[in-house]
Amino acid sequence: RSFKLSYYNEYKSYLRCYDVNICFIECFQLVSAIRSEAPTWKDNMSKPLAEKENLVIIPGKVEPEDFHHAYAEEEKIAFVEWINCRLRYDRYLTKNPWGKYIPISPNGDDLFEVIKDGILLSKLINDAVPGTVDERALNYPKTRPLNHFKMLENQFVVLNSAVAIGCRIVSIRPEDMVTGIQHLQLAVLWQVIRAGLMANVSLKRVHNLKKLLLDGETLAKFMARSPEEILIRWVNYQLRRVCDGKAIKNFNKDIMDGEVYTYLLTAIAPQLTDLRPLRETDMLARAEMILEYAENLEVRYFVQPHDIVVGNTKLNTAFVAQLFNCYPALDDDQQEMNDDFDENIDVYVEETREEKSFRHWINSLNLSPYVTYLYEDLRDGYVLLQAMDKLSPGIVDWDAVNIPPFELRQHVFKSSENCNYVIDLGNLLGFKMIAICGSDIYEGNKLVLGLLWQMIRYYTLSLMKCGDTMVTEQTVLDWCNCKLKAARKEKSMFASFKDVSLRNSRSMLDLIDCIQPGSIGYDMVFSGDSDKDKLENARYGLTMARKIGATVFALPEDIVEGNHKMMLLVFARLMNVGAASDNAE
Repeated sequence: RSFKLSYYNEYKSYLRCYDVNICFIECFQLVSAIRSEAPTWKDNMSKPLAEKENLVIIPGKVEPEDFHHAYAEEEKIAFVEWINCRLRYDRYLTKNPWGKYIPISPNGDDLFEVIKDGILLSKLINDAVPGTVDERALNYPKTRPLNHFKMLENQFVVLNSAVAIGCRIVSIRPEDMVTGIQHLQLAVLWQVIRAGLMANVSLKRVHNLKKLLLDGETLAKFMARSPEEILIRWVNYQLRRVCDGKAIKNFNKDIMDGEVYTYLLTAIAPQLTDLRPLRETDMLARAEMILEYAENLEVRYFVQPHDIVVGNTKLNTAFVAQLFNCYPALDDDQQEMNDDFDENIDVYVEETREEKSFRHWINSLNLSPYVTYLYEDLRDGYVLLQAMDKLSPGIVDWDAVNIPPFELRQHVFKSSENCNYVIDLGNLLGFKMIAICGSDIYEGNKLVLGLLWQMIRYYTLSLMKCGDTMVTEQTVLDWCNCKLKAARKEKSMFASFKDVSLRNSRSMLDLIDCIQPGSIGYDMVFSGDSDKDKLENARYGLTMARKIGATVFALPEDIVEGNHKMMLLVFARLMNVGAASDNAE
């Protein structure tokens, strides 16, 4: 049997526990030797790893002797405690007649069971990004527990909503969530939790993060940093206030001895903490003292003493994010920033709804690196070239692409080459590239939005093309009106995607009901006469679109304001779902 590349990471992780680094060739030779001597070679490698890392091993369903998945027990327990805290006041979850969701027991598999029907996860998404899921659209048990189909619908809401708020959901299906594939359930759960934790780690929410800029660093560069990178910089900023010469580069080995946490807590809450943990030589005991201080600050979440000592990156990152959210300690005690700088912040940080939607769409394509700040992260052209290859597979000649990172002296030249190549590919795909050139991409010009709009439009319409024939906007319009007319909903027909009648979402809701008859609860639909009613209808309509399988990135405000671009994308996605349903029949 051939050696699978995916095994390499597991073996490398296993051997790293014993301070052994290994390259791919060495790993291949090691596995070959193990295979020649042990028919159960996979168990020989995975069982010690599970014991060392406290992992729960899940045998594969296709080739159990070859494929294993795993999750960390301490991460499951941490997630349970967080959910119990964040959703403890939800009346449905705590008093559901079919059995309480909350509190979840950290022991056993209770977490995986309550995740299956999608209700708890939907509420957790709303806790992370309020208003994302309209809970009127969810299926709730009435006279009996939800059946498999109803749970699948809820999981469509969960996964499509998670993608819409920027979570990376790769190769995970609603079926995986309902059938209880545990490592995938936890993957989605972590993405949702992370989205909520990191929401405030940005200049838009905390303007005083400006203090973390390095000498000569631009706002655009800073905003392109991942939340994890900003948190590391925040920790180092706090450390400089109380301990010269102490700094970290990660949330694993650099925090394992507890010294960083001791100084950090002293910096952000000096009245309630002190340096006494440093007198303790036993690392576990020191970690426990640190967490006792954290409990006094009401921020003891995610980590246990063992997680600090072994350096669990995911849980320590979450812990630091919660410290930042509750005790940012970035008050205006320094006045080194001038008024012009503060005015510039407002220019940069106010991400428009269109920019946010385009950014989430790019990230939904599972490209690398993840796009945090649209203009800065696209400057080298590399992400855009990957996106172009998603639009038309094979269109990019990767031998002609400069792969970052670049040396400083080559950055401008190599990035510009990539950006010019993007423009060439846009022309090849028939985009209107008259007003934009490669330098606009490199310089972070707002003209990039025009390119992104054409890319997302091309991608969305290409999902429905037949052979080499592309679907047009008129095709989508005609299909929608034909569907509405066939269902005798002529009043909901519309002349174009700029039609003002679309703003109350009645046409969208009626079309969804045509695609999946009986799905819309019309008793929950408002007349749409007021802006408030229109907003409620739009929120309900977008959640229902996700429920039937449409991945939409529009926000309710886009619908109410009649953004014709977003209207087209929403109805095109509905056409994609409806056409697939018609073909299946």
